[in-house]
Amino acid sequence: MTKFRAIGGMAALAILVPAGGAAHAAELAAHVVSSPRPDLVSGGDVLIEVSGTGGRSPAILVNGKPAPVRIRPSHAGGTLALVGGLRSGKNDIVVKLRRKTARLAVVNHGKDGPILSGPHLAPYECRTVEAGLGAPIDANCNIETRYDWFYRSTDKTFKPLPAGAVPPDIATTTTIDGRTIPYIIRVEAGTINRTIYKIAMLDDGRNRTGANWQPGPGWNGRLTVSFGYGTGNKYHQGTLDPKDGVDIFNDRFLSRGFAHLVASEFVNHVHSNPVLQGEALMMLKERFIEQYGLPRWTTGSGGSGGSVQQQGIAQIYPGLLDGIMPSASFSDNTVFPVAQCVLVKGAMKRSGRSFSVQQQQAIEGHFPGMCESLAGFGALYSASFPVMCELKDIKLVYDPKRNPRGARCGLHETLANMLGRDPETGFRLRFEDNVGVEYGLKGLNDGTLGVDEFLDINEHVGGFDVDGKWQPARMIGNPDAIRRAYESGIVNTGGGGLAVTPIVQYRTYTDQAKDLHDRYHDLVLRDRLLRSNGDADNHAIWMSAADAKVDLNDLALDAITRWLDAITSDPAPLDHAKVVRHRPAEANDAYWDASGVKHVEKASWDRTTAMNRLMPYHTDPLIQAGSPTTRDVLKCQLKPVEFGSYKIQFSAAQREKMHRIFPDGVCDYSKIGVSQVPLKGTYQAY
Repeated sequence: MTKFRAIGGMAALAILVPAGGAAHAAELAAHVVSSPRPDLVSGGDVLIEVSGTGGRSPAILVNGKPAPVRIRPSHAGGTLALVGGLRSGKNDIVVKLRRKTARLAVVNHGKDGPILSGPHLAPYECRTVEAGLGAPIDANCNIETRYDWFYRSTDKTFKPLPAGAVPPDIATTTTIDGRTIPYIIRVEAGTINRTIYKIAMLDDGRNRTGANWQPGPGWNGRLTVSFGYGTGNKYHQGTLDPKDGVDIFNDRFLSRGFAHLVASEFVNHVHSNPVLQGEALMMLKERFIEQYGLPRWTTGSGGSGGSVQQQGIAQIYPGLLDGIMPSASFSDNTVFPVAQCVLVKGAMKRSGRSFSVQQQQAIEGHFPGMCESLAGFGALYSASFPVMCELKDIKLVYDPKRNPRGARCGLHETLANMLGRDPETGFRLRFEDNVGVEYGLKGLNDGTLGVDEFLDINEHVGGFDVDGKWQPARMIGNPDAIRRAYESGIVNTGGGGLAVTPIVQYRTYTDQAKDLHDRYHDLVLRDRLLRSNGDADNHAIWMSAADAKVDLNDLALDAITRWLDAITSDPAPLDHAKVVRHRPAEANDAYWDASGVKHVEKASWDRTTAMNRLMPYHTDPLIQAGSPTTRDVLKCQLKPVEFGSYKIQFSAAQREKMHRIFPDGVCDYSKIGVSQVPLKGTYQAY
């Protein structure tokens, strides 16, 4: 029997009306279980739980009329009812049983969205054909929902399950509940909110009609969601390509009995927009809960851009992901290292100077050569780079002369609903800013850079213009856009729902491979959690040496399972203290050496620790310029140039040049940033 239970943000609000309007406690109560709030329902139906029924089936009316209802018992002795017939907008649901009444107000939205993320991106192209799901049936890129069955072969591949006798090469699997069963999975494929999704779970394959189907004993009652790589801004729905890290055939999850959800919106290079990604997950979890049941808990998985999504969704949509397993992480999309590398490498070239490897690292922070490896990524910021947009109709792409109102291809263009638009051009307002940043400041103060090298870098660093092209002038961010970036959660502050989210964050050490996935990003998130929540005791950092024979994916799943099982077994209300109280010992900070031996050690910025000596961390141009290690100051407050604060002497000519480069002053990182405000709230609408 599937258990239905709400934890975290999925505990919904209820409107209770006792029979006759008496002031005593209601005997009959109803609340939404398929959506985080009653005003966030979609698709024309909603799963509600009715308590106080004594196991009897109540009568349910929607807007005064009998509603199509599917009823089943709940684990608490009440009734679960999938209520259909909802109209767009407000709906009044009345539950009656004998002389008792409960009333519940819900707001229904269309399955194509949007609900919270604001007007849909346009232009927009469908990709259902490329995804192997046939032509779309409407302008919102929908397909008819389909169901297919597959089996795991003894050759460790997944194959279509034929009708009739079970294939002789079928494998078996043992779930975490100890059930050994034939390894057959059912895959649902469909579209919601203009995203292609697939849901898979173990099934015996006997009922292929879809009528009265329900999960069998193979499902362990838990849900995993995979999030894919990259960063970008596409004007289409994505193709759900398994190469992007969203392969529905994930043996790690399915063999253990987890349900597994993937979606094209969960590929970060499709739309790097945590508000849109979280909205899609909210609607897809609603679909899952209504069709399969409320999972005991849900966890996220994925690396690089997949980590950004998990952390962003956990912050601004609490309860959708009860725990997360981000790997090869970045903190959010705003601190992507490409831009700063392009700027400082360009400044070195334009200065005409020759910089030693040590001097380059003093400016860049990264492992030597890493910034060079990013040279081809500068086009991410170009507003007129067709490959970034991936529009088949190139005539739709922005061009400053031929098509000034066209689709802009820059990395952050999908964030316009959150950041706002320029009323004259229609372009999204920019949060990018480097006014006052003293590139190479740490190198200057420790003697690695001379004053002339320091001045030349800052004189030639420049910035990107509104179209993503380099310009001699530095970038000036719009204060309103900067404020909205913080308020919306586009900048991950480490607060919001992250305070009550178990986090097992892990990576293999690849700094020495000139990989942009530097390990210092884990410490950046740690510092944001510390600042926002007072401690980071819900956060584990794991590091593995590059040649260690250890599978951190398996270990992370085992640890998060133990952690979330303990949390959901505790009836106490969810808060930070509860999450920390149930943290298992295996979820402590640790590193694995080249022999695969685990060493428990607290992760920190202290370069003398065993972990940091074995796997030294590197930084980036902004930390080298004095930015706090939280790395979340989008625009610094300025202070006058004070030559006495530097550990090196400036000549009169150098002082004059310094004032010319920084006429309004330099960054004062002892203060919070310009327009730097806390997260405004969760489940915000735009």
